[in-house]
Amino acid sequence: MSISAKELAEILNLSPATVSMVLNNKPGISEKTRKIVLDTAADRGYQSSKKQLQKSINRTIQFVIYKKYGTVVTDTPFFSQVTEGINYQCAGNGYHLQITYFYDNQDKNEQIEELKKSNCDGILLLGTEMTVNDLNLFQSLKVPYVILDSYFDDINCDSVLINNVQGAYLATEYLIAKGHREIGYLRSNTRISNFAEREDGYYKSLRHNNIPTSHPYVVNITPTTEQAYTDLIEYLNGSPAFPTAYFADNDIIAAAAIRAFKEFHIKVPEQISIIGFDDMPICQFTDPTLTTMYVPKQRLGALAVDRLLNRIDETNTDNIKIELAVLLIERNSVKAM
Repeated sequence: MSISAKELAEILNLSPATVSMVLNNKPGISEKTRKIVLDTAADRGYQSSKKQLQKSINRTIQFVIYKKYGTVVTDTPFFSQVTEGINYQCAGNGYHLQITYFYDNQDKNEQIEELKKSNCDGILLLGTEMTVNDLNLFQSLKVPYVILDSYFDDINCDSVLINNVQGAYLATEYLIAKGHREIGYLRSNTRISNFAEREDGYYKSLRHNNIPTSHPYVVNITPTTEQAYTDLIEYLNGSPAFPTAYFADNDIIAAAAIRAFKEFHIKVPEQISIIGFDDMPICQFTDPTLTTMYVPKQRLGALAVDRLLNRIDETNTDNIKIELAVLLIERNSVKAM
């Protein structure tokens, strides 16, 4: 004998609305409550078939992390916080999250075939280190997907990313507002789209303020902690001319610069000001603490899940680009002139 949704609610001491939301796969219910309702419904012979309930329980989203260079997409707090946002939003909507690494230096067709066998409901594709040619590999997938942390003009798809141009522009404008007119650029030598966009924002601000964009203060740096430090030590050994401030492509490079300058007895911010990008935990432990641009990393992951769920439900089939604004976090690494 089957049980009704109302009777199920009474058994579990839950509101009928809560039970209805679970049985109809609606968001806003905790993973714990969702599991209790679905398990009890299956055990008590709820009117929906057990097969349908099992399908609800087994809904899966694949988070595919594309690794190309190995210098940007690494085990950093940035990507761990993005993943936290993804996992939280998946759980809250009744989906299990599976994380898969896709390696550029391994057989790509074989990896694509493995993804096809996963039987997931949708894919979040971390595009941080990807090019448009890399993305073409994923066009054969038959499930909805959303690109996270990148955007490609050549392909119609949904993207959720940071407004890098605006962030770098605002960072440079902040330095200019503090009286700096000679502003260098600590530039990542790994040219992913995020860094290219930050470069655009940096130069856009210089042009807006009639500051020459041709100057000797651009330093190409490897965006990993130790290699960035080594690159900067080598640069400083050449006794270069210095600006009064630097914009860095990310906090890893900015923190390495503070460390390297200290080795050469160059005081930050008394002699050189530095501003970073991302607001990673390291910003609070550098000496001085690092002024930077805050990226809402968990929100970035959660928004990507929301957009993917819309694609899965086919409630909105238009391709959308979502850009999250960043926020200036003032600490102690910038001095007013």
